[in-house]
Amino acid sequence: MNGCLKGLFRLGCLALVAGALVLAWWFREPILGTLGTWFGRREPLPSVADTAVGAPTPAAIASGKAKIDSLRGTAAAAAPDSVVLSANEMASLIGSGIDWTVRRTFDSLRVELLDSALAIHARLDTRALPPDALGPLAGLVGPREPIRLGGTIAIERPGTARFTVREISLRGFAFPAPTVRSVARQMAGANADGAIPFTVDRGVADILIRPTGVILYRRKRP
Repeated sequence: MNGCLKGLFRLGCLALVAGALVLAWWFREPILGTLGTWFGRREPLPSVADTAVGAPTPAAIASGKAKIDSLRGTAAAAAPDSVVLSANEMASLIGSGIDWTVRRTFDSLRVELLDSALAIHARLDTRALPPDALGPLAGLVGPREPIRLGGTIAIERPGTARFTVREISLRGFAFPAPTVRSVARQMAGANADGAIPFTVDRGVADILIRPTGVILYRRKRP
C-alpha cells in the first residue's frame, strides 16, 4: 500500500513539473519580458553637459575638420605639431568615420573621453543584428537598447584608425571578457581582433586621449 502511495506521489510530482514546463514554454515571451524588466537596467545615455562626453553636431564637425586640416599647414602658416579636439569634435570624427553599414545601427551616439581610452554610448537597433548575436539575451531586449563599448584607439596606417573594443554592455548586461571579440564582430562589425576601423585624415599620425580632450599629432610620438 505504501509503495502504491509513493508511486502515485511521484507521478503527481512529475505531472506538476511537466505542466509547469509546458506553461513556461507557452508563456515564454511575457515571462522573458518580465525578467528583462527586473534584471536589465535601461541606463540613460550620459549627458553631454559633462565636458568629457560629446555628441556629433554640425558645428563640431566643422571646427574639428578645421583643426585637422591645420596639421597639414599652408603656404602662409606652418603646421602645428598637434591639435586638441573637444569631446563633441571627437564624437563627430568617430560618427562620420565609421562605415555606414555599422553606423546606421547606432542612434544617439555619445563619446565619453577617459584616460588613454574612450567609451562609445548609443542606442543599438537590435533588429539589425544576426539572429544568434545576443544568445540567451535575445528574449530580454527591445528593438532599441542602450549599448556601451569601451576600448582604445590607435592609428593603424595613414587614413585609418582602429577602435579596439575591450568591454561591452547592453542594457546593463556586461558581456564576459572571453566573448567581447565575437560580440563586437556581430554587433559593430569589428575584425577578428575586436577592432572597429574608422576613417581619419591622412595627416593624423598619432592620438592621445585624455578626459579633457583628444590630442592629434602630426608625427608619431616616440
